[in-house]
Amino acid sequence: MKEFLKGIRLAVYLTSVITIASGVMLIAWPLEVTGLICRIFGVLLVVMGAVQLFGYFMEGSGMLSVAAGLLFVLLGAWIFTHPGSVAQLVPIGIGVVMIMHSLKDFQMASEVKRSGNGNWQLLFLLALLNFALGVVCICDSFGVLTIAVRVLGIALVYDGISDIVIVHHTTKAIRKAAAQLEPIDVESRDL
Repeated sequence: MKEFLKGIRLAVYLTSVITIASGVMLIAWPLEVTGLICRIFGVLLVVMGAVQLFGYFMEGSGMLSVAAGLLFVLLGAWIFTHPGSVAQLVPIGIGVVMIMHSLKDFQMASEVKRSGNGNWQLLFLLALLNFALGVVCICDSFGVLTIAVRVLGIALVYDGISDIVIVHHTTKAIRKAAAQLEPIDVESRDL
């Protein structure tokens, strides 16, 4: 049991250190890490496309394989050469969704105002804040991306540190409980 717990503790400590290091990298270099992830994704798409094309030439598997292969290769090459553009699309997409939701929120706030019931001013302010955040996501997508990646980094650092603390206290409690167990001395009898 002792060796089992020791192995678990070592594995958690190792993964925690990797998690903390990853978080620190996200905090220190958010755009660079995002660009690297996009480039890796681009390479994976190129490889997938090449496999599709290779399959067509080896097995003659149909024009769909050629079309998919070319699409993957071209998309992967574009993502690899323009990683910032791809990373920038995520906050822009989120911003568009937020603006669409805020328009619906404005409509619901006006319905509440027309009904004469409820606090329509608060609903209107919440919709306005949602709209403003959507505009910020679209207009400053790199800034939003940087903040989001740094928040992810902070979450990873917290996760790693909390895992270390939890495992430390758990193994300490298990050792203490094991030390308090006293063997029971009884006489055996045959039945």
